[in-house]
Amino acid sequence: MKKRVLSILLVAAMTASLAACGGSDSSNNSASGSGEITLTIPTFCVGENVGAVYFEPAVERFNEANKGKYHIELEEVVEASYTDKISQLAQSDSLPTLIQTPDIEWIKTAMIPGKLYYPMNDFLDEHPEIKELCVDSSLEYCTLENGDIISVPAVTLSNTGLYYNSALYSPEKTVSSMTMDEFISSLGDNKFALQTVDNAWTSALLLTALIANEDGGKEWLQSNEGTKCYDYTEPAFVNAVTKLTEIWKTNASANAVGAAYADAANAFMSDQAAVICNGSWMNSEFVDSASDNWSNGFNGADVKADYYPGNVSICETKVFGRWTLTNGGTDEERECAEAFLAFIYSKDELETFALTEGCQIPNLTYSDEFLSKLDEKPLVKQQTELLTSDTNIVPNVSKIMPESVSNSVFGTNLVQLVNGQITPKEFCEILTTKAAEAGDK
Repeated sequence: MKKRVLSILLVAAMTASLAACGGSDSSNNSASGSGEITLTIPTFCVGENVGAVYFEPAVERFNEANKGKYHIELEEVVEASYTDKISQLAQSDSLPTLIQTPDIEWIKTAMIPGKLYYPMNDFLDEHPEIKELCVDSSLEYCTLENGDIISVPAVTLSNTGLYYNSALYSPEKTVSSMTMDEFISSLGDNKFALQTVDNAWTSALLLTALIANEDGGKEWLQSNEGTKCYDYTEPAFVNAVTKLTEIWKTNASANAVGAAYADAANAFMSDQAAVICNGSWMNSEFVDSASDNWSNGFNGADVKADYYPGNVSICETKVFGRWTLTNGGTDEERECAEAFLAFIYSKDELETFALTEGCQIPNLTYSDEFLSKLDEKPLVKQQTELLTSDTNIVPNVSKIMPESVSNSVFGTNLVQLVNGQITPKEFCEILTTKAAEAGDK
């Protein structure tokens, strides 16, 4: 999860004549005396959100390349409430033309039944070079029974592992080649940067890795990919929760209970924790230009990247892509949106995105320039080289939970679990009950 404490920073200043997306007539966004088509995109990849590191400059590049023809404005939306925002806009018949793909539940219960999407079939046929890059399992997942493709299928995969501070923890072999017991034992007194707030992101990642290392756990996670799970009494899940509880007692950072993502990240970047579970988008936090966020002698150059014990990586492949066209807006706005999609899915932009976020593009033949730049990015190179055909890829457990459970119930009850107020079994029963309630809505 790319959660950071957000500050309001837009790529270009919003002028009084351009209405924000929320509840306004989207046709106002396309008017321009010069003939330039302006499109407003609601997004959380701005300001201090780590997704802004790539996205804001990409929008600037697009605007510069299309000056006088197209212009993108960004409207900040808090990541945790993004789907709620899109839902509100849909209810008021004010959907913006282009959105970051919302939560699966909303897509399946609102967007698809209401046909609030604009099919991507023609766009992909007009851009076969993009369609060839789409991950097969994602393309299949995005294609409805009637043949409509409802988002640009995934082209990039962000395999999520962990980072460790080699100045505090220096294992004798790669973490991914260890068993989970070996890894926990090798940590000694070193701490995980865990959290209970912001959907308990780093904690959920560790729990996912624990599940995948249980008998049948990998298969249970994979069987639920692309859908939602409503039963958390599976032995692999219960056993993993029990182990997480024990690990928390000895290896959780001092601020873990009550910590949001920013607190977990701070614990890692202040030498208060030796390990943080997080995705490759965090790479940008460990370069010299980000050193203002470091303290207590932390040095980003000491950070190493790896996947989880049991050679486990966390990544969803049965997914809707990052971007979705809606049935809202004007024809001019859709023209601008499709031009923007063609731009960000171009080879140059995809390689820039991969270098910035450390993701993989499995169907792209990388350029020599990209491979050369990869040598300059040791963390991205580690993440790329450690991922092999033998890597066990599983979905994040939080992604198979109903949104209300992953965003609220999980973290709230995790506090009670680690404080000894409920048992692991009770924790799992509560998740099951709340998931069933969410499914009945």
